[in-house]
Amino acid sequence: MFSLILPTYNERENLSVYLPKLEEFFKKQKIDYEIIVVDDDSPDKTWEFVQKYSHSHSNVKVIRRVKEKGLSSAVIAGMASARGDFLGVMDADMQHDESIIPEMLSELKDKEIVIGSRRVGEGSYGEMKWHRRILSYGATLLAKILLPIASTDPMSGFFIIRRQVFEESKDALNPLGFKILLEFLAKNPKSKVTEVGYRFKKREFGETKLTGAVMQQYIFALIDLRFGKFISLQFLKYALTGISGIFVNLSGQWLAANYLNSFQFNWVGKDILVPSFAVAFGFELSVLSNYVINNFWTFSDKAKKRIPSFLFGFLKFNIVSLLGFLIQYSTWLFLFQTIHTFYPEFMPDTLTYVANLIGILVATATNYQLNRSITWG
Repeated sequence: MFSLILPTYNERENLSVYLPKLEEFFKKQKIDYEIIVVDDDSPDKTWEFVQKYSHSHSNVKVIRRVKEKGLSSAVIAGMASARGDFLGVMDADMQHDESIIPEMLSELKDKEIVIGSRRVGEGSYGEMKWHRRILSYGATLLAKILLPIASTDPMSGFFIIRRQVFEESKDALNPLGFKILLEFLAKNPKSKVTEVGYRFKKREFGETKLTGAVMQQYIFALIDLRFGKFISLQFLKYALTGISGIFVNLSGQWLAANYLNSFQFNWVGKDILVPSFAVAFGFELSVLSNYVINNFWTFSDKAKKRIPSFLFGFLKFNIVSLLGFLIQYSTWLFLFQTIHTFYPEFMPDTLTYVANLIGILVATATNYQLNRSITWG
């Protein structure tokens, strides 16, 4: 049996045309099939339409996902519930050419992954707009640089795999973003892969799902596939957030110092109080900035959105940040004194920065583990 998974979000108009067309085609080609629509609780009630449609079409079923979101995870959910020996994926917007499916299934006799490609044989990008072509070319080039991918079109959302490929790699899949094909190719490097060319069609109804957020997810998915075994994607996001916090910290310090110095008063201890307050203000501003970014980006799956939990989380993040500062300072002091004692030839001016850098790295790793288990535990 051939199981076709259609991940959807606001595709009611397209499916009202596409489902009857697909069923008619499969019956004409005498393909034993099932169609599984996996809908992310679309506002246009795509799931409701498919539910009603399936009452009189037993080969069609729908999975409505209320909590989970995302194309890749939708595909995995569809494959997990599929009954077929061959698992196919297509977009529901009618831009993929279903007429090549028989050829793709034929190729699976001695292959394990067959990709519908816009870059082989008779394949083309059709009427795709120029800026989307550039994005596709760029994304493909990036994938080829970072990963040993055996495909001319790893960005394709149109492919068929043997069930065995899914079963052997399902536990290792990371359903981040929208390019699940990359996951299967990267997690199954020894699989026999081939491609069948097709002409990319124009979308009839609805709008493209390609957004800035989707492109960001794609880049991070690539990084995770390439370097995930060495460093987690979540920690990378946490570290990048920390780097942005350095600039926020220094900017806050500069603003506070200049604002306070603008007052023409002869304060007692002004030379000490102003810089001290400016440093404290910059530190706290960076803590707030880091907390907000980490909450809605690094730990987005556990984001604290209600005001009480958000404020309580900020308090815990502050405590962990102060602890991190103590760890950084202690590491710096220990390394500086130890190395300077046993290796006095090291220049103190250089040594202090090296020791502090190591302290920052130790504090960052410690803070990450503490925040993951305490702040967003």
